[in-house]
Amino acid sequence: MSGSIVSCAEVAPPTELTVDCAVIGSGCGGATAAWELAKAGREVLVLEEGGDFTGPKLTGRDGAMYDQLYMDRGGRATTDLSISVLQGRVLGGGGVINACDVVPISDAVARHWQQKHGLTDFGPGQLAPFRARALEDLSANTPDEAQLNRNNRLLRQGAQALGWKGEVMQHNRVGCVGAATCLIGCGFDAKRNPRFVAIPGALAAGARFFTRARVTRIDGAGQQLKRLTVRRLDAKGYHEGDAFTVKARTVILAANAIASAQLLLRSGVGNEHVGRHLSLQPQLPVTVRFDDEVRFFRGIPQAYAVTEFEQHEHPKHGWWGFRIEAISGTPGVVGSLLPELGAPGLARMRDYGKLAAALLLLPDAPQGRVRVEAGGRLRLDYALDEEQKGRFRDAVRAAARAYFAAGAKEVYVPTVPPLRLASEAELPKVDALTFAPATAPFLSAHQQGTVRFSPNEKDGGAAPDGRVYGTNGVYVFDSSGFPSSASSHTMAPIITVSRMLTQRLLAG
Repeated sequence: MSGSIVSCAEVAPPTELTVDCAVIGSGCGGATAAWELAKAGREVLVLEEGGDFTGPKLTGRDGAMYDQLYMDRGGRATTDLSISVLQGRVLGGGGVINACDVVPISDAVARHWQQKHGLTDFGPGQLAPFRARALEDLSANTPDEAQLNRNNRLLRQGAQALGWKGEVMQHNRVGCVGAATCLIGCGFDAKRNPRFVAIPGALAAGARFFTRARVTRIDGAGQQLKRLTVRRLDAKGYHEGDAFTVKARTVILAANAIASAQLLLRSGVGNEHVGRHLSLQPQLPVTVRFDDEVRFFRGIPQAYAVTEFEQHEHPKHGWWGFRIEAISGTPGVVGSLLPELGAPGLARMRDYGKLAAALLLLPDAPQGRVRVEAGGRLRLDYALDEEQKGRFRDAVRAAARAYFAAGAKEVYVPTVPPLRLASEAELPKVDALTFAPATAPFLSAHQQGTVRFSPNEKDGGAAPDGRVYGTNGVYVFDSSGFPSSASSHTMAPIITVSRMLTQRLLAG
């Protein structure tokens, strides 16, 4: 029996329907769970508030794609406006709009989760088969030398000149044409993401997918049959329309660490840990100018990472330190990340072809919080602490050294006021970076925590099997359960954990 994809903007569903399993969110966690459940013969309905975008619908135009593929049109941010919080809102989830990097959960992180957080079932041996299956789902492969664009090769060149460790990361592209629009979707359908793997598998097994369907509330979370209130959205997802009800014996939340916690809080479901322990894994962009052409806007945007400064078994935090990863962006994004505005910024963009760029990525402690204010407004409370600011200054210095070793003429940190470095001799200027709120364009693409897994209610919001404490059959199968940073890129870890928990649910 084949399933279906139905847009609720175009077809009105019944006012009430009952299913065995309702899955909220269609990304790495939700699509994987739907696939496993449907293969096991369960009746599955997946609810996704985004639309379905593949092929020519992914136009490569900044404005239109950020509008349609990102939560809050790409404008979601922390309360103090310091960190842009990027979250997918599209059938297939974050895998549609990410940079395709495949970095599995390491054995070190698995041991940290066992020893520090009491997750005895999450050890290296238990995770290994699910980790391997995640890599298979993603067709994980290492880009060959010809696929590394000059931006990535320059970062590698600088790191090697300094004797630093680094790696060419695995990715999930097959048939990449080098358009470099990964962050606003691949119009050539070269990403082996959930939209082209788990979702077709779930459809073949009979699962149904409703797009433009926003779940606004869960009622009866302690009962055998839960009730979801779902609002139809218009064709572009701007406005809510009529409501309908979905009744389900099992409800699986896989809407991202932000949205899963938001829905539980709005519904009054779960204990006092729901919404807490948010990790944003903040990243800081730096841009670099060379005298000759780099053309970082062609080829694979993000392939090489400097790993010299990572700590894999920090006694308190597990994975720690920082990474430097090459990156590129479309003109609208790059223009926003340069240190000048107006006419000076326009002049700087004339060097677009000579620019290189990197992201400085920091694993963080679970220190933020998701709140829902009166009236339903989402609030993301998160503040960089002094330790993080110090690590970011270290990361800026390291990135600048690497690029200068590769022949860079200037390194720009788009802070307020802007920081421009012309040589290593100017590195002491980095000490003046305060990273006061809203003075640097930090971003977050790997939100984790908020309903973290714990063997007891005292320390977490969900049991190690994903069941939200205080409920009967409501689960979280996404990154909201992670008690610490799982990896530098969360696509493979989410697929790994979702499949493991889904198979345990079926076995139970």
